Amino acid sequence: MSRRVLALAVLTGAALLMTAPVSGAAQAAGISSADAVAAHTAATGLQDTLVRFFAQAPDANGPVTVEITPDAYPVYELSPDFVAGKPGAAPGDFAYFAVPVRASDGRTATLWSVRGDDGAWQVGNIASGDVEGTYARTLPAGAQLLHEPQVDAWYAVRDGRLTSLSELTTVNFADYQRTVSQRYADKLPGSEYARQGEAGGYDATSQVMPRGDGGPAPSGHDTGWVPLLILAGVLAVSGLGYVLHLRRISA
Repeated sequence: MSRRVLALAVLTGAALLMTAPVSGAAQAAGISSADAVAAHTAATGLQDTLVRFFAQAPDANGPVTVEITPDAYPVYELSPDFVAGKPGAAPGDFAYFAVPVRASDGRTATLWSVRGDDGAWQVGNIASGDVEGTYARTLPAGAQLLHEPQVDAWYAVRDGRLTSLSELTTVNFADYQRTVSQRYADKLPGSEYARQGEAGGYDATSQVMPRGDGGPAPSGHDTGWVPLLILAGVLAVSGLGYVLHLRRISA
């Protein structure tokens, strides 16, 4: 692929994202369409890394090619403030944009694009499968995708109610708050449970945590890739700068 064709592909992908604005629910939480574009841009250019990811998976059946889809779905994690019963707290805090990936043999994965302390977006993890995308594509208009990581439960949040996306049951905010308070009130930041490093979903050093109760990440989440992916994210940003340089030359 020529440099000009590569540049056009990257810019076309960004344009497609700009035409698909983030939902009103996400905008209310301070996440914009521009954030979705930046988060997706951080995920582009990782084909080589993803090929290695799929090649080293237990179900690998030979070489593959990969496609990073044009989607970036905002994902929310259960909020400690909501668990603690803080007035006005929403059930979830924004955690990451999920960018689905498809391999040529039919397997899928998801890139987690997170905002760093400096405000720049970077890839923080690769998760096998398309869990976030599968649920996000079924959300009612205006709903948020909420994940309760300790029990790996997924909800659609809208109009003061949560609907379980696996059981299709609905509960209001007040009832859900009482439920999660009973589960996690003694596991919030600052608790003895948290000081022992066991509160997987409430690690104050990171927004994005492996799903589970603080034990080892499930086999579908290869957290050992994180340092490599952060480096790849930096390279992707550098690549975008090169694309913009090519545009200036061609102009």
